Amino acid sequence: MALASLLPSRPERRDQLIAAALCLLLGAAWVVPSLLGCRLIDGDDCGVRLRDRAHIGLGVSTWIWCLWLLASLTQRLLPGNAEHRPRALGLQIFGLTLLSPLIGTLLGLSNNGVLPRSLYDLQIQASITAVACLAAEYRQRRRRGETDAESLRQNTADLSRQLDQARTALLQAQVEPHFLFNTLAHLRRLAHTDTLAARAMLSDLRVYLAAALPELRQAETPLARELDLVRAFLALHQRRIGPDRLRLHFDIAPGLEQVIVPSTCLLTLAENAIKHGITPRVEGGEICVRAIPDPEQAQQLLLEVADTGAGMSPGSGGGTGLATLRARLAALHGPRARLSLHLNQPQGLIARVQLPWA
Repeated sequence: MALASLLPSRPERRDQLIAAALCLLLGAAWVVPSLLGCRLIDGDDCGVRLRDRAHIGLGVSTWIWCLWLLASLTQRLLPGNAEHRPRALGLQIFGLTLLSPLIGTLLGLSNNGVLPRSLYDLQIQASITAVACLAAEYRQRRRRGETDAESLRQNTADLSRQLDQARTALLQAQVEPHFLFNTLAHLRRLAHTDTLAARAMLSDLRVYLAAALPELRQAETPLARELDLVRAFLALHQRRIGPDRLRLHFDIAPGLEQVIVPSTCLLTLAENAIKHGITPRVEGGEICVRAIPDPEQAQQLLLEVADTGAGMSPGSGGGTGLATLRARLAALHGPRARLSLHLNQPQGLIARVQLPWA
């Protein structure tokens, strides 16, 4: 593990190859003038001179690349403090400038202008060393900027996800009292007309809430649990208004039990069907809960609550429950999920939720 940490990473190997190519171009600059001189001035010993200059050019390229490599290695030792880093960078350039003649000597370039013979030679070496050190510093800052940008993108995605979760939780909290207040209102009305039925309904409600309240706090839930809630909810209302006025039917395709759906989505549709479809009619009607794969769109799930009640009214679809459900669907799935209302045949209304699923 320790040896692996010392090996250069793929981006570092790429940068070193780029640096080597640039060093070769700089070394080629030592050969081009001699090539032009041989061809344009005299060609007596042109071949020998070109071989010598090519050897020197290759050595100079290696010398510059070694300076770059040393700058890259020692750059990791510089302090990260912004206040002290410029001073440390200056010491790095000074130290490598003093070391560069030794590198040239080891490469056999001591007689070819690498050892400084004048202040001008020293200035040239200091400039080349400074370029190598500043290039390594720029590379380090670029990588740090890329890392910071990636971290910022990740944090932004996490914050966005947390915001969606908080928005969903807020919308979900609006559903709970809406459902509970309506149920308690039904129970209070029943208590004035049939005490025994009210007691039985209160017992059913207690059992229902014991199972339902933990699920109401979840943004999403398996379809099987959602169906359990809907069955318990409709059973409460069937007890309230009588099995003759409320007939129930469930059409659930096999294999969908563990599909994840928004919590209380079917519950909201069933509540809307009771309130606006079944209750206004003296003779009541039937409610059919359906969950099937969308036959027209792949990877889409259809959740429907169809009733044979009063049908479409001027206020249909504008209630708090459906508006909240639409907002929750948008927060969870965006444009891939939608809620729509359709006329049922021969009578009533179909509330349909289309969801993506895999």
